[in-house]
Amino acid sequence: MIIGAVALIGVSVLLQRTRIGTAIRAVSDNRDLSEASGIDVERVILVVWIVCGALAALGGVLLGLTESVQWDMGLRILLVMFAAVILGGLGSAYGAMLGGILVGVVSEVSTYWFPTDYKVVFALGALILVLLVRPQGIMGVRERIG
Repeated sequence: MIIGAVALIGVSVLLQRTRIGTAIRAVSDNRDLSEASGIDVERVILVVWIVCGALAALGGVLLGLTESVQWDMGLRILLVMFAAVILGGLGSAYGAMLGGILVGVVSEVSTYWFPTDYKVVFALGALILVLLVRPQGIMGVRERIG
């Protein structure tokens, strides 16, 4: 829990308080305008891939501590991770964090009353309920098409 909290706070501080975080947010909003403003877009994309790879490696190591390490161990949680990102709102890093926390809490609390085999069902049920009320996700921005 502490390692996860430190990772969440670290990503939040990176995005809000550093120069590269400002560049990451600028490139995610408008790539062409960022490039015209003097931001090295290719470097920002490289940094984002490196940070995402490091976070994925940390997640894999932490998952490997609790489960047996197999070649397909990520496939079991892939659907739940996808649900967390969609629940939080596409394009929102803080939404993905909030969606991950919400999906984790809902799936783990559901094991108090129901068998652990149904954890994924409750996580996806939370996704469906939120998307019925707010189709863009919790922190997603409503976009007009057309």
